[in-house]
Amino acid sequence: MGTHETNPRKTPRQTRSRATVDAIVEATIRVLLARGYDGTTTIAVAARAGVSVGSLYQYFPNKEALVATLVERHAAAIVARVEGALAEADPADPEAAVRAFVRAGLDAQRISPALHKILIEQLPRVGRLAEVAETSRKLAVLLERRLVPHRARLAVPDVRLAAFVVETALEALGHRVIIEEPHLIGTAKLEAEATTLALAYLFGP
Repeated sequence: MGTHETNPRKTPRQTRSRATVDAIVEATIRVLLARGYDGTTTIAVAARAGVSVGSLYQYFPNKEALVATLVERHAAAIVARVEGALAEADPADPEAAVRAFVRAGLDAQRISPALHKILIEQLPRVGRLAEVAETSRKLAVLLERRLVPHRARLAVPDVRLAAFVVETALEALGHRVIIEEPHLIGTAKLEAEATTLALAYLFGP
């Protein structure tokens, strides 16, 4: 399999060019959901966005770059969602922070599960594994910061490791659910089980 350049060709700086890029990215989502990855082409995306193929190529060299941009935006949205949820949780209650962390992480699956599945499956192809790993690191750090002031209450002495384990477990769970058990997405049952798992590990039975 050949390699593809997946970085955008240029960054839009003017309002009009940013609007064009946003339209192209939104069109990419629609075409991916309608045709799947293999059926998606830059021609179809340009047509859906209402721009010429030449205009699309000003910003994106190929469809891999389009999907890579979706991965980056999706990752940023997850971090923002979790960060916001933790900010609203009672800082004096570490269990509330863990519950908020789990809920926000699982809620992110509700943002177009079908698209999320495509992005997971195409990660190796679009070359954004490092960015996904960095997103996981950011999420673990967010949880770690909320747990550090309450380390005396934790059953795990290494707070950084504990946050890493919880984030990794939830990420793996989320991916498996999206790919294998999509009917569980957004259910109270899944959230309850994931929360029990995290709380029992962090604070003991």
